[in-house]
Amino acid sequence: MVFGRFAAAMAPDLAYVFWHWPRPDVPAGAYRRKLASFQSSLRAARPDLVADLLSYRVGSLPWGPGDSPLYEDWYVVRDFSALGSLNEAAVTDGTRRFHDSVAGDSLKGAGGVFRRVLGSIPLREARYATWIEKTVGTPYQSYYEEVKEVVREAESDLWRRQMVLGPSSQFCVHSTEPLDFSENFHPFRAKVRTVVAPAP
Repeated sequence: MVFGRFAAAMAPDLAYVFWHWPRPDVPAGAYRRKLASFQSSLRAARPDLVADLLSYRVGSLPWGPGDSPLYEDWYVVRDFSALGSLNEAAVTDGTRRFHDSVAGDSLKGAGGVFRRVLGSIPLREARYATWIEKTVGTPYQSYYEEVKEVVREAESDLWRRQMVLGPSSQFCVHSTEPLDFSENFHPFRAKVRTVVAPAP
């Protein structure tokens, strides 16, 4: 299904999004392998908890490092109560050593919480992420209609930041092709490439 053919997401997905980058002395390949081991251990420990989880290698973002590889993890869960369970599951007996291993190689990170409000593109199929902002005073429903006018029939989604958590723009649109948002949206587009994606 594509964005332009329906008005709301098929499920009220919530996601914890975590941006992070390795220390300069850590090889990118070794960092990704540790990240994959952690996510696989989390999936194995709590297969009921996370609807999807993956990591993108992302192009430059304003809130990321200027000259280091940037990774963006998406942990999709059912609701806010599941976020607490996710936080605990990340450092249980079966996952702690994998979590601590990749965390020890990380230089810095930042996180946010997002809810999918439109679209249903599988995150693993995304090739671009466009970060956009809503003009102050614009009603949300009117804004969603404006976004749909830009997206039209492109395969895409729209995620809205929750509780002003995180350093990013307020909205994220994933898509399989580059989207042309006007300057009114204050867009920032980055290429994304899935580098870690444990099997469901």
